[in-house]
Amino acid sequence: MDMYQERLVLREPYRLVRLWGRVALLAVLLWGGLITALSMNPQARPIEDFRASLRGGEVAYVLHSEGRALSDLRWSTAPLFWYRLETYQYDAGGAEGAYDRDDLAADLGAVKARPIVAEISSGSKGGQPIPYWPFHVPVFPGGWLVGAAWVITLLIMLSTARPRLGNRWAWFWLFTYGQAGAVLFLMSEPRPLWRGLDPEVPVVSRMGGRQGCLVSIGLGLVSILAVLAVSLLAHALITVATGG
Repeated sequence: MDMYQERLVLREPYRLVRLWGRVALLAVLLWGGLITALSMNPQARPIEDFRASLRGGEVAYVLHSEGRALSDLRWSTAPLFWYRLETYQYDAGGAEGAYDRDDLAADLGAVKARPIVAEISSGSKGGQPIPYWPFHVPVFPGGWLVGAAWVITLLIMLSTARPRLGNRWAWFWLFTYGQAGAVLFLMSEPRPLWRGLDPEVPVVSRMGGRQGCLVSIGLGLVSILAVLAVSLLAHALITVATGG
């Protein structure tokens, strides 16, 4: 065995650890992305269903909008099961009114099993270079776990001397404004994930910073459409699986 082969043998465990580390980070990000997608596009349910689930101790998480009148109210009975209030008007003792914070506080105070309640900030979803979703996965311990996975992936990218598909500026734009850059990086660098420990696949041309910036705009739009498609498909499958 020559010196080169000895180095390959010594590096094999390290490469294997790196491969499974990529798989673990990717799994965490995909899990967080799926839950976030489902929570952003939940199934509509009437107020009676929400209150019945509360009384039955089934509600684990409640998300609501800012302000007194709750224009957006969502709840979850399990990480993959998300619902939203179908209508913001209800019959309160013969008088119609908007479901507001006082009503929510009264409903929560009437149950023993109190769910985790969080407010949805109206100014936290747009115009920011750092993606919002990895740090606000609405289930425990999603917020810090998925956020940590995103930060670790970003540090891995920044410490990579020569990424295969683009330079670090290109990947920076994909990570930030592209929303899904961290997922793509784990799937494709330094070699496609499905190739395992095979040699790296050469690329004819690599993206520069300008190209990465332009691609990140398209990737951001594709990410939005993917969230809608995944949430609709997942809700359909869950509905079929649960019979309702």
